[in-house]
Amino acid sequence: MRSLSCVLVREGPSDDWFLPVVLQRALQDMCREFFPSCGEVQEIRSLPEAGNQHPDSVVRAIEAELGTFDVALYHHDGAPPAISDPVIKRMQGAWQEAGFQEPLVPVVPVRETEAWLLADPEAIRSVLRVRKLPELGFGPERVHSVPRPKEEFEAIVRQVAGRKAVGEHGIRDYVIRVGATVQIDVLRRVPAFRDWWDEMIEALERLGYQHG
Repeated sequence: MRSLSCVLVREGPSDDWFLPVVLQRALQDMCREFFPSCGEVQEIRSLPEAGNQHPDSVVRAIEAELGTFDVALYHHDGAPPAISDPVIKRMQGAWQEAGFQEPLVPVVPVRETEAWLLADPEAIRSVLRVRKLPELGFGPERVHSVPRPKEEFEAIVRQVAGRKAVGEHGIRDYVIRVGATVQIDVLRRVPAFRDWWDEMIEALERLGYQHG
């Protein structure tokens, strides 16, 4: 049986708290549903050597990893599109110019990664260990309408768990735990996550992973 190995180029260190965990879990679900011949989804490795995501630093980091991964995941927050779209296209152009054969799959939460943290209120409630959350006013389909997702998530934690819980260490722990708890089926209702999901399926098909 085949395994699947992915590397992640992310925007900043805090993205490592959530994206590698939740994307590995999503890929495990994807392979069980669509590619049962894939027996293992390995831990997603973040590449801090890619630096500030400039194509030159990304290409250098990828060149050092060639032969160790099947798919590269390129994270870039997607708001406003007028800024984010050219950045992604520039990276895709540099990828082709470098001659890399491995697929490059964009991971593009609208506004901030934290938007995906807000998609599953039940996961947040479970992590905070409360019976009920404050009314959020949005669901997975509309989570990208939240103007400042990071601040929204921190406000929920502050309101429920207290101000002391919102220090960097405390927020990191909550983010990691939500990443391990959020239901992938709920995330698939978030339009930007669904875009990543569909592109990932296409990438695995191009690599020859067989449908069950």
